[in-house]
Amino acid sequence: MNQSRRITEGAVVVALFTILMVMTLYIPVVALLTIWLLPLPMMVYTIRHGMKPGALVLVVATLITFLLATALALPIILLFGIGGFVMGVSYSKGRGAFQTLFTGSVSYVLAIFVLFVFSNVVMGIHPFEAIRTGMIESMNSAEQLMQNFGAETDEEAITAYRELANMIPQMSAMLMIFTGVMYAFITQIIAHPILRRLLNKPFGFPPLREWSLPTFFYLDYLLGIIVSLVGVSDPGSALSIFMMNVTPLLEIAMIVQGAAVMFYFAHVKKISKALPIIILFSALVIPIITFFVRILGIIDLGFDLRSRIKPDSNRG
Repeated sequence: MNQSRRITEGAVVVALFTILMVMTLYIPVVALLTIWLLPLPMMVYTIRHGMKPGALVLVVATLITFLLATALALPIILLFGIGGFVMGVSYSKGRGAFQTLFTGSVSYVLAIFVLFVFSNVVMGIHPFEAIRTGMIESMNSAEQLMQNFGAETDEEAITAYRELANMIPQMSAMLMIFTGVMYAFITQIIAHPILRRLLNKPFGFPPLREWSLPTFFYLDYLLGIIVSLVGVSDPGSALSIFMMNVTPLLEIAMIVQGAAVMFYFAHVKKISKALPIIILFSALVIPIITFFVRILGIIDLGFDLRSRIKPDSNRG
């Protein structure tokens, strides 16, 4: 009976995965939604039945979608099919949301790296060089259009934009890691409500106010600050490129830690959640606010700021 059910559910999962893949490839209007639903069939099936049956279903789904959609499907399968399977394996072993986020992030980052190498070596296309070229060409076109209409151009902004574009290839490692983590996180955010409904288990992240990074993030960030203060003489050196890729990731991590502190403060002091939400949205466009949120995260990670936040006595 269990074997029959496993085969039946496997066939349904293969069918669902194939339909979602075809919709993603050939119906652009819905592709933005269906591409994020692709990991779910593999994830649910693997959680139910374990790693080996999940791997078998993934192989069958890959073969069928390859026959229907040709090689166009392979990059998407590599990203979202394997990503869903890997995260399903993690959940099937009883691991929590953060452990699964780490596992899924590794899967997505490796898949992105494989696609990057394939594009660079086999097809002769450097994806990040292509992005850099596209950004510069877009800026040149916009600048030319403004000049044709007699509008003034902000030379400082244009120069800063071009400098940013030229940094893209050197920051390829950071971009791949950040993209992989975000793909895994978005996959979980979409999957958790569906998993709770289908499997009747409490899938989900803890409240943001309870999030806390490991201490080594704090030590790494301090080390990065020291290296930055000492200075890197050669902008093209290995150390310079390493810092260029690591520093933004650590800064994002500190911002997340700072956001957790703000939500914890609002919870303890019984303040509306709207306040930290407004601050975070403001931080997206006002750099000084981003700086203070990051500092808050650094202080909390280094000195356990949240343990010092107590409820007001007059509020009971």
